Amino acid sequence: MYSVMIAEDEEQIRLGLRHTIENVIGGYRVVSEAANGREALEQLHGTLPDILITDIRMPEMGGIELIRKIRASFPGLFIVIVSGYSDFEYAKQAIKYQVAEYLLKPVSRVELAEVLLRINDQLSRQFHGKTTEEGKAISKEDHHVIRKVKEFVLQNLSDDITLQKVAEQVNLTQHYLSALFKTETGQNYSDFVTESRMAKAKLLLRESNLKIHEIAQLTGYLSAKHFMNVFKTRVGTTPSEYRNQES
Repeated sequence: MYSVMIAEDEEQIRLGLRHTIENVIGGYRVVSEAANGREALEQLHGTLPDILITDIRMPEMGGIELIRKIRASFPGLFIVIVSGYSDFEYAKQAIKYQVAEYLLKPVSRVELAEVLLRINDQLSRQFHGKTTEEGKAISKEDHHVIRKVKEFVLQNLSDDITLQKVAEQVNLTQHYLSALFKTETGQNYSDFVTESRMAKAKLLLRESNLKIHEIAQLTGYLSAKHFMNVFKTRVGTTPSEYRNQES
């Protein structure tokens, strides 16, 4: 069963979409809901849905800005826009960010079902036929193991989340998990951890007044100097410069 996040500022529409997805179409589970793009972005790092359904115009952060930020960290996430606006500029931006579908409100249940089924097929093809370095075919269960690993990492970024520790969480050998993670995601486990820590650091730099050494601790770095070196290498600026640019 694939998971869905809904970002929509109108509560009745969110409830209607949830009901349609879970009870009418079936085969999907709505794991989180957000009233604006900022909420969705914060929740995304903890829930990692397979599909995001988002409105265009929302308070605080709209759908296009949300999608732009998502694509930097989650390039493979399937995104469906539902909007009351047929403006060509929105559609053009949606194409730019590789949105799976652009649906106009009121959304037809049949049309939404067709879109979700098409995404279902694409998600299935992503792991069918793939094999790890050990030659074992990747199954749907393996796909969910990697999702569980990602969720564990994102919820424990301030801790020492070594590959060995995470492998113990999912009852796999360290070597097999490493191969499985690389095959499923296209990146090494250590790179995913670092990218996730940098994403959290950037969020804290933008949204809080915490000191640099406090942000370093919250993102799993015992040394503020090490954190600043990694940040400069990955982001291209120092944490302080980044904060000043974003303020």
